[in-house]
Amino acid sequence: MMEEKYDDTFLARWLADDLTEEEKLRFENSAEHQDYLNIIESVDLMEAPSFDKKSVLTSIQQKQQLHTPKVRKLRTSWLYTAAAAVVLLFVGFSYMYLNADETFETGFGEQITVNLPDGSEVMLNAKTTLSFNENSWDTDRTVSLDGEAYFKVKKGEKFTVATTSGTVEVLGTQFNVLTHDDTIFEVKCHEGKVKATSKAQKTEILTQGKAFSSIEGKTSSWSFNTNEPSWRNDESNFREMPIKYVIEALQDQYEVQFIFENISTTERFTGTFSHNNLKLALRTVFDPMEISYTFKGEKTVILREAK
Repeated sequence: MMEEKYDDTFLARWLADDLTEEEKLRFENSAEHQDYLNIIESVDLMEAPSFDKKSVLTSIQQKQQLHTPKVRKLRTSWLYTAAAAVVLLFVGFSYMYLNADETFETGFGEQITVNLPDGSEVMLNAKTTLSFNENSWDTDRTVSLDGEAYFKVKKGEKFTVATTSGTVEVLGTQFNVLTHDDTIFEVKCHEGKVKATSKAQKTEILTQGKAFSSIEGKTSSWSFNTNEPSWRNDESNFREMPIKYVIEALQDQYEVQFIFENISTTERFTGTFSHNNLKLALRTVFDPMEISYTFKGEKTVILREAK
């Protein structure tokens, strides 16, 4: 009896359930069909981390070089193609599963609380992004942060907060981290102990009531009141912060846009502003800086140097 031959589209049509009834019946009654089911069963038993994908692909490519015709017997290169398709799908899904990050983002003026896999809590300020890999948490306890967050770490638990401007290593403590691009990095320890390392590899061990910052390459250390961070009570607080960042913080809380006219955005600001009253916030920030402000519509503010 002549052995059945299949073209290159057969596997795709079979997986898509697009075979005719006659083709499907003939294939399911063949020995080749059982071979393919055995491949699937073997893949189900694989563990992605120990799977040598490069070796298998090399083997498949070598076998395919021996079978170049466009119409080939199922039990030769077609079967290898089937195996490669299933294996690569398995590896792909395993890779995506193992490397899938949990990501949380806040909008303008929004605050949310995120629970980490170990039971620790992270409270995010406005326009902040937090991500971590829950599937690999036992072996890689790294949290990525862009923005500002307050961490309440469960006693005895340890992980690292990674930002573009520095890292924080923690063990059972409460602390606040502020980061912006790769130029601003500020850490305040409210309880316990943390290790803060700036992008320039300047390291500080912070205990309760101690703070550390690296702002545009300039580092500083100081003491502060260990009450809950002011932003948790709808008030932003700054110490020697470039005014351009304070302006961005106003944008994040109030969803407004600023137009600059003849002002220096490198001046430093120390003070606070409220999250509940835009006009009061503008007056609190810009009056001491001798910067005037006028509204252009409801969501645009023009800033000028006061005369």
